[in-house]
Amino acid sequence: MSDDDTAHESAHQPASESAHGPHRHGRVTIRDVAEAAGVAPSTVSRAFARPGRVSAETTAHIRDVAQRLGYRAGTITAQTAATDGEPNGLLAIVVADLRNPVYADYTRSAQHQCLRNGYGLMVIDSEETDKLEKAALQSASRHIDGIILASSRLSDAGIRKLAEIKPLVAINRSIQGIQSVIADPTAGMEQAISRLAQLGHESLSYLAGPESSWQDGVRWRTLTAICGRHGVRVRRIGASEPTFHGGFLCGEAFVRNPTSAVLAYNDIMAIGFITSLQARRISVPGDVSVVGIDDIQLGALVTPTLSTVHLARYRAGETAVEEVLAAVRHVNDPRNRRPIMFDSHFVERDSIGIAR
Repeated sequence: MSDDDTAHESAHQPASESAHGPHRHGRVTIRDVAEAAGVAPSTVSRAFARPGRVSAETTAHIRDVAQRLGYRAGTITAQTAATDGEPNGLLAIVVADLRNPVYADYTRSAQHQCLRNGYGLMVIDSEETDKLEKAALQSASRHIDGIILASSRLSDAGIRKLAEIKPLVAINRSIQGIQSVIADPTAGMEQAISRLAQLGHESLSYLAGPESSWQDGVRWRTLTAICGRHGVRVRRIGASEPTFHGGFLCGEAFVRNPTSAVLAYNDIMAIGFITSLQARRISVPGDVSVVGIDDIQLGALVTPTLSTVHLARYRAGETAVEEVLAAVRHVNDPRNRRPIMFDSHFVERDSIGIAR
């Protein structure tokens, strides 16, 4: 959010306490009014900045709720007003690393769905940094109608602030009050660990993803619970980055305290890790079984072919576009923002075998 937006937000101070007592935040924001009124934050902004673009009934309802909560509209900034003009016909998708085929798939599926709806797509590569992600969205905000965040590195609070200005959908990130679309790895991970246990594996290492990744936290908690049920010991190996190079570097820490099996945060890391083991003349799957997560095309081309957890990336990308366009067109119910979940499954290939 820009300095102007911060000033705009600060200008909205509670004029008085509501009929139900002081507001829980100490000040009332557009998001608070939107939640109480059952509409999108952009609709609240439009009701004050351009009331002619919102029905008289909805405007009256929003103003009544705002008065009850003690919300007083300040100066409408140029950026806020820009969100209330004619549609630009352009969405933005933010990805953590466009070099990773996973994000290329999200982008491709989102672009196809945009084109089917007569929209264009702007692609922003945050390079795994929240600062670049925030700065790029600030620059793009005047030109886009909505935002899709694919594995965002922004904080929950930062994402909520973005959602006050533009319709927003998060992929692979669950945030209260924000519509999300999640390719859930749970079922596939359960199948993978069950198969490894059948093959006699009693210990497993997890090659971790970025600390700022919501998905990494989910995968680690899910993995520890599954391994507990199957009697498999599990440990975590931190990685410098979720890339081929990051996975390769994990080999050094692994050989100091090896396990019979490994699950990587993603396929790219798994492939880098296998390369590291092969450079040390450690056999996969003869000595170590390796599983990735994502099911990228490259996994079926390397030697040995990579066992992995398949995620429904294309469906998730398409659905994210559908959801953000529904918000842009005001045809969805902002009070019904449950995460949309897509299941996963395990794909067994040559990189796993019987435990030694």
